[in-house]
Amino acid sequence: MFPQFRIAAVLALAFLVGGGASAPAVTIFGEPDCYLDYIESTGTQYINTGVNAETGLKARIDMEWGAVVKPLSDGGDDWSMLDARKTSGDTRFYLCHLAKNTAATSFIFGYGYNSWHRTATEAVRETRFEVLADFSEPGALSIRRNGAEMLDNGQRTGHANETINLGLDLYLFACNYNGTANYFARGKLYECKIFKKNAATGAFDVERHYLPAKKDGHIGLYDAANNLFYYSDDPSGTELVAGNELPRPAAMVAWVEADGSTSQKVAQQYVDTGVWGKIGLRSRVDVTLLENSDDHAILAARGSGSSTNYRLYMAYHYNGYFCYGDGKLREPKTDDAKPVSETRYLIESDLAADSQSVKVNGVELNNGTFTGTSYFATDSTLTLFANNHKSAYVKNPSHSRLYSARIWDGDEMLRDFSPCIATNSAGTTFAGLYDAVSRRVFEPTGKAFDLASQVGPVTNVLVTVDPPKTRLEYVDSDGAADYVNLGVVAKDGLEMDAVMEWLTVPDDDVFVGARPTSGNTRFFLYNAWPAHSVGYAKDLPRIADGGKDAKGNDTFFTPAANVKYRISSRLDDGDQFLAIATDANGAWAALGRTDRTYAGPLDSGIPLYLFARNYIGKADSFAHARVYSLKLRAKQPGGAYAPALDLVPVRDPLTGGAALWDKVTERYFRSTGNFRLAGGGAEREMVLPFMMVVR
Repeated sequence: MFPQFRIAAVLALAFLVGGGASAPAVTIFGEPDCYLDYIESTGTQYINTGVNAETGLKARIDMEWGAVVKPLSDGGDDWSMLDARKTSGDTRFYLCHLAKNTAATSFIFGYGYNSWHRTATEAVRETRFEVLADFSEPGALSIRRNGAEMLDNGQRTGHANETINLGLDLYLFACNYNGTANYFARGKLYECKIFKKNAATGAFDVERHYLPAKKDGHIGLYDAANNLFYYSDDPSGTELVAGNELPRPAAMVAWVEADGSTSQKVAQQYVDTGVWGKIGLRSRVDVTLLENSDDHAILAARGSGSSTNYRLYMAYHYNGYFCYGDGKLREPKTDDAKPVSETRYLIESDLAADSQSVKVNGVELNNGTFTGTSYFATDSTLTLFANNHKSAYVKNPSHSRLYSARIWDGDEMLRDFSPCIATNSAGTTFAGLYDAVSRRVFEPTGKAFDLASQVGPVTNVLVTVDPPKTRLEYVDSDGAADYVNLGVVAKDGLEMDAVMEWLTVPDDDVFVGARPTSGNTRFFLYNAWPAHSVGYAKDLPRIADGGKDAKGNDTFFTPAANVKYRISSRLDDGDQFLAIATDANGAWAALGRTDRTYAGPLDSGIPLYLFARNYIGKADSFAHARVYSLKLRAKQPGGAYAPALDLVPVRDPLTGGAALWDKVTERYFRSTGNFRLAGGGAEREMVLPFMMVVR
């Protein structure tokens, strides 16, 4: 870092923190170069958070302790994960500490609020867990591990008159011992949030939101709350150890779909949210049920053991009704609570300790009758598409399509899931759920989402994709869901030249077309109805084959499957032109043509679709077809036609499937119905468009 930039960063942090007595943290402005699964301290590195150790703080720490270094027989490890301590009066502020128990028989969690205290909870080594330490109210301290309270009632309420302000910054991976790092911890950190209670409002402000990351060659933590990157204060300059780089979303997609395997041994596709089930959570799940049979979980967890067999069912359907679990299974059997297959639902759950509210598409599930329940934790994490049944196995899978899912703990958002595709370090494209809070892509457990059938269309491309160097011979549509929004408005003054093939005999299938809201107006540059035809307003001119039927009417050429056609068409102010040629051993043989006029002009106001008809913004009349090339030209004010699109089939570097590359606008066109098109044939070098330079 440039010296002047480093000074600016430190000064900015000083203003941000408000001043503890410790040295300022080492920081860099801006987002990181990449995010990591975790960072790990080997026992000498630490990070100064710049947050003063004082009453009013709480922290959420996703972490694991390292292996035993100093055995119990030799005094045991004494480690700090997020602590500060002042020698004057030996005042401690330990939010997360590890030490031996009084009997020196095991390692336990400890905490310090003025004096030193031990919990009865074992600190299992090399196991990932979450600690939520709340020192915001001295008379009601709380420390939870994986959602379960670690303090007994006396420990929670025994500090009623103690208000602490150490004037020392909290350290991560060490204790700020009167300004010097001590009690170093070995372990991994996956995420850490530090909150401060607002005295005026009672709400919690996010002081730090740390995510493991790399920046400018350093390994450390990105603070998403303040757009600052922190790295180790180790005087020796030793860097923290980096976990694996996290895959970043390449694009967002409309949905992902789980297959809902009925196996009771394991749900073949589910996503572990990593959120520990407990009373106090809220959720909002946007989902389409593809099957509404009994006992299926969309977002759920269940505890283990006879005394803690608690259900936390945030989105669930059972016995023919939507239900929820707030310890017990609640079945509000009203007509509003009956799930219907192939129907999209917004399920909103608020399972607070004193009241439960569950809404389905805005309708209160239990008609406003709140049951109330005591606090509990499930000792399992919530899973999407299945029930994390800790005492047995993950089961009750749901065959459903997920559009989004959010989970809160009170007002704190824990997860904000959106379906996405990403590429891992091995170069494999996969689909998952991107969490905007933890900046992680969560993959399904069991088996991957099938990219061709279980992933919705790309809605937003997030990465720069290089132009293709080679092209494919063709791409195929599936005839059921594939279509491409060409983005060109269906209106007068368009010409098309395409090479295509029907893969099955068509029947009223649209290759390129649109139909707006007004009347029976069509704008088809080519369709099969059941003859080769174009469409303009209500008129559908076809190509006569020279024959007559029994009534003396003209007969027409009908499209055949597995025949390569060259389509030339034009629709311009009532002029309807269509010419078709067939492939005869590599040469084009004219099949026929029609050139008719009809009252114009026409401007549909909606874009043309390829492989379907855009019917008032919805795709239908799908074409099971193959396209080798497609060009659109648009009429200019002077009357000449200029290229609008020049599409060629290519491999899609984003999705791993096939797409169409437009040489005019230099961008990829992907299926808007399915995740990706199928492609094949000979692959050859891309031919760039010819450009004439006039001097």
